[in-house]
Amino acid sequence: MPRTAGLKKTRFTLWLSDDVLKDLTREQEATGKGSVAEVVREAVEVYRSLLHAKEQGLNLFFEDGKTGEKGRIWLLPGRPPATRQKS
Repeated sequence: MPRTAGLKKTRFTLWLSDDVLKDLTREQEATGKGSVAEVVREAVEVYRSLLHAKEQGLNLFFEDGKTGEKGRIWLLPGRPPATRQKS
């Protein structure tokens, strides 16, 4: 039965390895999501938000709470920050 409410939506097939599906199922259970598809949709939205921030010129960094290690977050597409040439 197709969805009729809200924005236009498109269904497609996504092939995942068994290991990835197991990880996503664990995440679904841990977060109380209704389905693995909901976990994937949320992950896509997080990725879209990060890419949008990057496009707006925001630099993204991480800090490891245990070790104190800091560094840039690398978002695809593009080369990792360590390999980018400075202009």
